[in-house]
Amino acid sequence: MASLKITKLEIIKVPPSWVWVYIHTDSGITGLGEPYLEGHADSVIAEVKRLEPYLIGEDPTRTEFLWNRMYLSGSGYKGGPIKMSAISGLDMALWDIKGKEADLPIYQLLGGLFRKKVKMYHACTNIPPFSVTPGLSYKDANPNPGRLKQLLPEEYAKSAKILIEEWGFKALKLHFHPGEIIDRSYDESLMAECVAAVRSALGKEIDIAVDAHNSHPTRSIQLARALEPSRPLFLEEPVPVERIDFLGKVAASTFIPIAAGERWMGKHAFLEALQHGASVLQPDIAHAGGFTELKKIAGMAEAYQATMAPHCPLGPISLAASLQLAASLPNFLIQEHNQVNDCRIGSRTMIGYGYFRNPFELDSDGCVSVPDAPGLGVELDPDGMAEIMSKPWSTTRA
Repeated sequence: MASLKITKLEIIKVPPSWVWVYIHTDSGITGLGEPYLEGHADSVIAEVKRLEPYLIGEDPTRTEFLWNRMYLSGSGYKGGPIKMSAISGLDMALWDIKGKEADLPIYQLLGGLFRKKVKMYHACTNIPPFSVTPGLSYKDANPNPGRLKQLLPEEYAKSAKILIEEWGFKALKLHFHPGEIIDRSYDESLMAECVAAVRSALGKEIDIAVDAHNSHPTRSIQLARALEPSRPLFLEEPVPVERIDFLGKVAASTFIPIAAGERWMGKHAFLEALQHGASVLQPDIAHAGGFTELKKIAGMAEAYQATMAPHCPLGPISLAASLQLAASLPNFLIQEHNQVNDCRIGSRTMIGYGYFRNPFELDSDGCVSVPDAPGLGVELDPDGMAEIMSKPWSTTRA
């Protein structure tokens, strides 16, 4: 049987701020991926165009070969957020083609189905959760953006109860910003009170994670000790993104599992993180290298008894890819998603509504089912996409 050949790449800008790429082949099979980096969309688009000649005429099912060809291109300059985000989106599209050509979902090509559904978590703040019209940004719909900076334990608890009791989530993540420097005061006890209020409102069965947003390790150690009575699922990004070695200081100071990795590109940073005590890895399939690289990162994590909780604050294509990966991993923990993609349809919580013919639906366990259609397993909704594409697009992530 003659192999497929890549004929062209097609880039589209999808509101509110996503960048998608179609890889076309001579057989008519088309793959879809999401090459995007927050705040750097145009730079990633330029990098996709630079990489295009390395793909044209090649067999798209040679994913390992093409990944390395793209990675090694560029006069010896490897990695970096722009290049890796471009490669990640292209790799998604190549695997989409590979699955469609084999008439199998991607998870079957990654080792088969380990789980049929994937547990999701939602961000919890001090304002009640709300839906966003597909194609609009989170900030367009946010009823009170200024209030997000306030630490109000009782309001966090109210929001948490809505997300659990009405929306159906079984896991939440609370966001705080202790800061990367220590020349100003901050109140880790109030942050801990917010988490404790949510824990008290929800009980012991609900997973609660905490994100420290790359704070100074000393602040993170203070925060971790204050959080321990609430037993968080993990403490995320407790050190500056450049200082992976600082993870060891925080990990040694607390029994709370330490999570990190949303802004690291490629396997090498994650190996260093594992060596310094990270126990939950958070690579982003749209940044860290796509399916090809994340499968390797997951394998390293398994050897260190670490789990995977992939980062995914982008569009629905990245989420669809993340779910295919999660379905195949023995050491998967939980999946992030961007709440801008959530919709409430009656009593149902839908993710990707307007983009997909069959959006993901949250079930009674706070999970979504993994689609078993070929490739990424999703089909775009023509009517919904026509409405979405009529809205403005921005380089600023929704």
